[in-house]
Amino acid sequence: MNRYIKPILLACFSLLLLNACAQTSTKTYPHSDIEIKYSVRHFEADVIQSVPEFEGDYLSREQLETITKTKFINLLKENDLLAEEGDVNVVDLDIFVDYSRRFVGDATPFPVEKMLSPIIALHEASYLGDVAIRKNINRGMTLKGISTGLIGDNTELERAATGAIANSLMERLQNLNQYDRNAFAAMTAGMTDKQIEQKRRYTQKQTPTKAQPPGLASDQYLPEELIQQYLTRLAEGSRDERIDFYKQLVGEWNNSSAVYDVINATVLAGYESTNSDTTEEVIWASKALAYSGLERYRSTLDAVMNDNAPERLKNYVEGYLETMTVRTKQAKVVHDVSTMYPELDWQTNQLMNMLNSSDKQLRGNAAQTIYREHLNNERLLDEISDILRQEAKIPRNRYVGFSDFYAWNCRVLGSSGNVKYKALLTDLAENAYSHKVREYADEFADEL
Repeated sequence: MNRYIKPILLACFSLLLLNACAQTSTKTYPHSDIEIKYSVRHFEADVIQSVPEFEGDYLSREQLETITKTKFINLLKENDLLAEEGDVNVVDLDIFVDYSRRFVGDATPFPVEKMLSPIIALHEASYLGDVAIRKNINRGMTLKGISTGLIGDNTELERAATGAIANSLMERLQNLNQYDRNAFAAMTAGMTDKQIEQKRRYTQKQTPTKAQPPGLASDQYLPEELIQQYLTRLAEGSRDERIDFYKQLVGEWNNSSAVYDVINATVLAGYESTNSDTTEEVIWASKALAYSGLERYRSTLDAVMNDNAPERLKNYVEGYLETMTVRTKQAKVVHDVSTMYPELDWQTNQLMNMLNSSDKQLRGNAAQTIYREHLNNERLLDEISDILRQEAKIPRNRYVGFSDFYAWNCRVLGSSGNVKYKALLTDLAENAYSHKVREYADEFADEL
């Protein structure tokens, strides 16, 4: 592309940020001609992407945050709205940029690492000290024209997005400047400059920092007695009993090499057999290998597909291989010993990892398992309450897809019989972002 044309195109794209949905909370104040300036008290960006595995040439979260903040502050300065030292009539701004990176085909099993226009949500608030003047949320914003291919480089595209975000923030600030002036004048009426400066001081509410788990020394963390029990079932059980055991393994998370090596040997020894009973066992043994998520056994399933196995077995294994790809990613999360606690049992540690993952299926499965089997495990219930407290009330892109998970967890806490969680559920019934979560919180608060 001509080097003189490219900057013009980038500038054009930076102006084409479309807003799909806006929400503003305001009151009514008398008109005022007071002059105010703005100070950026808090500026934060969050970046998620629809296909986490893609690691192309994108801006990091820190880069996107810094570049956007710098551009916005420069726009404030250019428009004579940036507060300087000694200014008294100052409104503080808290801004959160929610940036979702998207790709072609990201809703299909075969996404392509070609970026689509990101989806952006802007959370803006103006303050006088601890008192919010207004809060404004703009969701579903996109950078129009990205798919035309005029911007092909990922970094260029994202730098264009930072300009669009800064311009959009400036435009909205200019539209709401009169409101901020009116509110500031009403809230400081009759105050001296010193009183206004004192009023502007705020108490920064710190979110308690969660202690990092100490982790475990070995990735073979499952109890030895459990492994021996499983090995005995494999060695001494009948064919039907072994099949029942494979079915059990499909529904749990186990990373024991000793157990799966035996199952692997069963598949290798029997996958070419024409005996229907043997084939039936190999089908279930293959499924257990796939659902283990242990990548080292993929070569065995590949061998089944490439050799003289019965077609019926191949048809099953073809599907199992696709499942194994998903389960491999999940197994790394479930068996991550760096996030486990030595004082907790292995099942609690697994469920904790699942609850704190970003995988919707893992989180949902954990909530349902706790509901069925662990309603008396206060450590897990405390973890659930922390997650709900930190996530369920915030309209951020990384949380909005978890409303079913939050709703399930309201059911878990409400069904536990533990009254210590009633206050949280009552709060969520009023303040949760999702209507579904508010309904479940309200219903299950009554259970306590």
